Amino acid sequence: MKRAMNLFVFMAVLLLIGTGCDKKKDERTVTTAKNESRQVTDMTGRNISIPAKAATFGVFGGPISQIPYMLGAQDSVVAVTKGAQMMELMNLMDPTLKTKPAPRTTNGNVNIETLLAANPDCVIAFDVDGRIVEKHTEIPVIFLSGNMGAAFDELREEVRFFGEVFQKNERATRYVTYLDKTLKMIKERIGDIPVEKRKKIFVGEGSSHLQTLGGDTFITKWMDAAMCRNAILDVNTTVGQHEGMHTGFMEISMEQVIQSNPDMIIIDRGKPADLKQDSRWQEIKAVKENRVYMVPSGVFLWSRPSAESAVLYPLWMAFKAYPEHFADLSYRDELKRFYREIFEYEISDQQADKIENGKMGRVLFGQKLRKNKKG
Repeated sequence: MKRAMNLFVFMAVLLLIGTGCDKKKDERTVTTAKNESRQVTDMTGRNISIPAKAATFGVFGGPISQIPYMLGAQDSVVAVTKGAQMMELMNLMDPTLKTKPAPRTTNGNVNIETLLAANPDCVIAFDVDGRIVEKHTEIPVIFLSGNMGAAFDELREEVRFFGEVFQKNERATRYVTYLDKTLKMIKERIGDIPVEKRKKIFVGEGSSHLQTLGGDTFITKWMDAAMCRNAILDVNTTVGQHEGMHTGFMEISMEQVIQSNPDMIIIDRGKPADLKQDSRWQEIKAVKENRVYMVPSGVFLWSRPSAESAVLYPLWMAFKAYPEHFADLSYRDELKRFYREIFEYEISDQQADKIENGKMGRVLFGQKLRKNKKG
C-alpha cells in the first residue's frame, strides 16, 4: 500500500512539472506573437514594419477616413482626421468617433503632441502629413499616393492596398466588384448617347459658386462615367496653389460659366432657387430649366475623390441627367443598398433623402470665407 502511495505521489509531481512547462510554453508563445511583425510595402515602394496582429493606426485624410469603415477595420484606428469627426453619417456609424484623438485637421496641420498621446503603431498618410510625422516622431508612416486627378483605377488600387494593410482583402474586393458593377450598369443604360449630346455639368463651390474642378481633376472621370461632360473641360485647375481653396479647385470668372452654358449646375452652399433670383445666373440653361442641385454628402463630401463618391456620384449624375433611362429604379434604394452592402450599415429613407439632397451634416473648408472678387 505504501509503495502504491509513493508511486501516486511521483506521478502527481511529474504532472505538475509538465503543466508548469506547458504554461511557460504558452506564455512564450503569447509573448512571441505580440512581438511578431509583418512587412507592408506602401504605395511609394517603401517597406514598413508593423505588428503582425492587433496593429493600431492613425489615418490622416478626409476622403480616406471612410475606408477602414468600408473594410470593417475601424476599431484599429486610434487617431483620426478632424474632418471625419464633423460628418454626421460617420458619427451615426460610429458613436465613439468623436472621442478619438484627432491630431490631423487639414493638409499639413498635424498636432504632434496629440498624435504621440494616441500612440498608434503607424500612420497612414499622404506626402505632406506623412513627412511631418516622420520629421517629428519615430512612428512609422505608410505613405499613400494620389491626387485630385486620380481616376477609377487609382481608387481601386488604393482600396485594395488598404485591404492588404488592414488584412481585409475580401471586403476590399467586395467594394471593387460593387464599383465595377455600378459603372457597367450605367454604361449599359446610357452608354450609346453620342458625346456631343451628353449633358454638360458645372460644379460651383464657395459663396460665389465659381470655385470649380477642371478637366484635369477626378470629377471629369466621374462625369464621363455618367455619360456627361465637364462644362469647363478645357480649364486645368490642379496647376499651382490657389489661396483659400482646396487643392484641385480654382475660381473662374462668371463669363466662363455663361459661355459654357451648362445643362446642370451643382453647388455646395446656399439654395438652388437663389440662382434664379441672381441676374448673373438667370440666363444660363441649367438655371432656366431648374436643374441646379445641392451636391450630395454622405460619409464624406462627394466633391472629393473617395470610394463612396466613385460609386454614388456618377450614378446620381446619371439619374439627374437622364431620368428617363432610370425610371424603373429608385435612387433612394440604390443609396440604401450601397451603405448596407459596403459599410454594413442600414440607413433609413429619411437619411437617404438627406444624403441625396445635400442636407446630411457636412464640413466646409477654407473656401467658406472666401469673398467673390470677380464679376
